[in-house]
Formats: sequence, C-alpha cells, structure tokens
Amino acid sequence: MATRKTKELVRKPDFLITSIEAAYTFARTNLRFFVAGLIVFVLVVVAVFGYTIYARNQEEKAQATLFQGIRSFEEYSQTGKEESLANAESTFQTLIKQKRGKAYHVAKLYLATIYSVKGKTDEAKNLYQEITKKSPGTMLGTLAEQALQNLDKK
Repeated sequence: MATRKTKELVRKPDFLITSIEAAYTFARTNLRFFVAGLIVFVLVVVAVFGYTIYARNQEEKAQATLFQGIRSFEEYSQTGKEESLANAESTFQTLIKQKRGKAYHVAKLYLATIYSVKGKTDEAKNLYQEITKKSPGTMLGTLAEQALQNLDKK
C-alpha cells in the first residue's frame, strides 16, 4: 500500500518546478509587462533604502546637535558663563524648530530648564506641560512632572 502511494507521488510533477515553469512562461509571453514590473519594483526598493539612509543621517545630525547643546549647558552649570547658556538655548531652539526624532523632546526639556534658570517660569511651565502631555509614562514625562512640581513650590 505504501509503495503504491510513493509511486503515485513520484509520478506527479514537482510543485516547485511547475511554479518556475509557469513564471517563466508568463515572463516570456508578457515580456514588456514583466520588465516594467521589475523596474518599478527595483525603483521602490531603491527609494525605500534611500529614505532609510536619509532618515538615519538626519537623526544622527539631530543627536550631534543635541550633544552640543547639552555640552554647552553643562559648561554653564560648571563655570556659570552666560555665553554658554545662550549658546545652549539657541541650539535647543534650533532642534525644536526642526522637530526631528527623539532629540526634539529632550531639547524641549533642556530648553524648559534653561527658561526656569533664567526666571522665565511661564515659558518653562508651558514647555514642561507640553512634554507631560505628549510623553506620559516615559522618563521625559516624569522629569517634566517633577520640574513642574519644583516650579510650583517656588
């Protein structure tokens, strides 16, 4: 009984080979359509790959700018130079205007901190509240909530 089923299976055409034959026959009969479809597919793959590289580069630039701003803010914290604080403020404002990736939210948090250091409590509260609303349950949201509580105590 088992040998009969095995013989029947051996006599049947292979699924992979029939599929390849069908694709080859289709490509030969519809050569223009096949080539056009292949070109479109390649263009889409190249476009997606290109956009991925572009987005990664933009994120890296934003992270580098964020790092510069944080470094300027830390320099102000250590030395007290107003020039460093102004540099950090302009860097963070630039990042916020660009609205790129994760650096955007961190820049808002630092800018709010700079505003509170400068005594601009209303602007700082607005930024902290915005961070709290847009990123609840995250570390940024928690930090913003704590900063709001500290501003309210003052």
